[in-house]
Amino acid sequence: MAPQIRPLHRNDIPQAHALLRNAFPGMVLTEELMRWRFDHPVPGADDTRLVAVEDDTVVGYVLGRLRTDNGRSYLGAMAERHRSGDLAARLLAASEAGLVEKGATVLRTAAAQQGVQADGELFRAAALDRGYELVESHHVLGMDLNRLPDPPKAPEGVELRRWSEFADDPRPLYEIDRAADQDEPGEQSEEFMSYGDWLEAVWGNPTADLEISLALLLDGVPVAISCYMSDRDTRMESAMTGTLREHRGRGLGGYVKTMALHRARERGFTHAYTGNHETNEPMLAINNRIGYGLVGAESTYVKRLRS
Repeated sequence: MAPQIRPLHRNDIPQAHALLRNAFPGMVLTEELMRWRFDHPVPGADDTRLVAVEDDTVVGYVLGRLRTDNGRSYLGAMAERHRSGDLAARLLAASEAGLVEKGATVLRTAAAQQGVQADGELFRAAALDRGYELVESHHVLGMDLNRLPDPPKAPEGVELRRWSEFADDPRPLYEIDRAADQDEPGEQSEEFMSYGDWLEAVWGNPTADLEISLALLLDGVPVAISCYMSDRDTRMESAMTGTLREHRGRGLGGYVKTMALHRARERGFTHAYTGNHETNEPMLAINNRIGYGLVGAESTYVKRLRS
């Protein structure tokens, strides 16, 4: 009998977490984060988590997220012995049906190469078969922190502060995050979140590592950030590195990012991951100098429904 597809229950999370960790080896994901996100929906989004179940065992997972009329299915994963084009197609179709029922008119889905997503090629084939078209790709990069180069010389006049030191007022970090996001290449399908939503979704995220994440100050004013998520064990993932536009071209972004990685290594982390749009040449160059290597590409596919 084919696995049954149904909504994720809270008690499914341990199995779903193990499935996702196996399918996405470079992703920073914890059971705590999955439970927290189950109980604290993304601001402005309507999420539907579906699982494929066989004999009370979770063997497939897909997340659908609706924003206004824009639906996105991603984080598709299957248990190794159940990986098949048929199950990938069924998971994508079920997620798509739920998004359309809620009013989505533009559908997006993501799939990645083998090094990033173990069953990504199966989900990619399912998307193409259902009429999705490629719109953009991102490079997923990884690094063994034992190979991190020596710390660079500090630019003149800079000061580094941990994000945790901004606990009384993280607003300056939000403003840099918002400004840098506006200049990110690729599709910008929605406005940047409000400060209140940012406090919940970013600052309050259980994997946000406020001791590794750094802010760079000039004359006492934050002008660049490097934000990281971690599993509090060995693995960390870059959430955003950005510099205010008027301070770019001085190497500040590369410096703050490198120093955050050194801080992470000192605290026992061994592997770091990050992602960049394929056209983001300045950040790709920074990551290459630091020592990141290509793990694989993740691509976004879009299908526009007829009105």
